[in-house]
Amino acid sequence: MSCIVLLTDWGHQSYYVGVVKGVIHKINPCGTVIDLTHEVEPYNVREAMHILARAYRDFPQKSIFMGVVDYGVGTERKAIAIETLSGYFLVGPDNGIFTLVVTEDGVKKMVELNNPAYFYTPNPSSTFHGRDIFAPVSAYLSLGVAIDALGTPLEKPVLLPHPQAEFRHDTIRGEILFFDRFGNIETNIPAHLAEKAGLAGSEVMLVLGQKTYSLRYTSTYGAEAKGALTIHPDSSGFLEISVTQGNARQLLQVQAGMEIMLSKAPQKPSPEQDRPL
Repeated sequence: MSCIVLLTDWGHQSYYVGVVKGVIHKINPCGTVIDLTHEVEPYNVREAMHILARAYRDFPQKSIFMGVVDYGVGTERKAIAIETLSGYFLVGPDNGIFTLVVTEDGVKKMVELNNPAYFYTPNPSSTFHGRDIFAPVSAYLSLGVAIDALGTPLEKPVLLPHPQAEFRHDTIRGEILFFDRFGNIETNIPAHLAEKAGLAGSEVMLVLGQKTYSLRYTSTYGAEAKGALTIHPDSSGFLEISVTQGNARQLLQVQAGMEIMLSKAPQKPSPEQDRPL
């Protein structure tokens, strides 16, 4: 039996998460429901697509990811379900939230969710498709209902542009993607580019807009003293900027989408090199 993984921007102060779980369990009382996170920044589809892309392969194949960051609920945007080539299922709005997963894993089948037999109510609310469409569809998929039964075939989902980091002329150019609750800055720069640039274990120059910072490339959070600004590979294989026991987002006053540039800091001359001849 497949597990259902929830990814939303609903937070935990409202009742939405609880209601969706109730609907799922009414249809599949034995179903397993896992919260990936409900703390995506409101309406931030890009943040959700990056979180999902970094997390989905840590779940068993046939897992069902119900992703609902849906500022267009009730509009002409489609409700969709996707089966990837590796056998994962994606259920949610067709607004780009699944961009990175389908780019990496491909699309085996995709349907528009327009069969009311698999809705919670024949006339879904125009403001809560999470409860009335996405939750019941996910529950039926977990019971083994074929994706083809859920609606009519579609060729491809909406895909959002997602710039790739690049290394040229001894400089890595990348982008800030999102932040975790500790204020760590998550980037789109793969760790292998840092290795290519020779940054590992060295002093690094970080350029953010008109400001330049010096920080240490480390292997983990606590490698430097409290308050130190560092950069290191995160658990997903991308570079992360952090402050030891602090908040890098607050310190640097940055926002998602900002360009960052990284390069190896110039080597300081040794005392012997400083001596006059």
